[in-house]
Amino acid sequence: MAKKKLLRWRWDPETGRLAWEYVRSGVPVATSGGEVPVRKALSALIDLADELEESDRGDEAERVMEEWAALAWSLKDQVDAELKRAIEEACTEWWDADNEEE
Repeated sequence: MAKKKLLRWRWDPETGRLAWEYVRSGVPVATSGGEVPVRKALSALIDLADELEESDRGDEAERVMEEWAALAWSLKDQVDAELKRAIEEACTEWWDADNEEE
């Protein structure tokens, strides 16, 4: 059975702004606060995953990071070169670490 997505997001390539919601049981429990610059939105999601990890919700934190990596990777060709490199490095590190755990 497929896992329900924890993140709902909206990307505006014209402005380079991203909005996201972290949803649990169909209810948003954390948001980006509307559309914000993509770098800020992606960083806030990593912060959310860290907070979940610190509050003993490691499984949720891992799922947020899995969805973060998929989201970031899908946007990498629509952002500036510096952010694209950062996304590629972060996603590769995440996937490599995930593969080592398996």
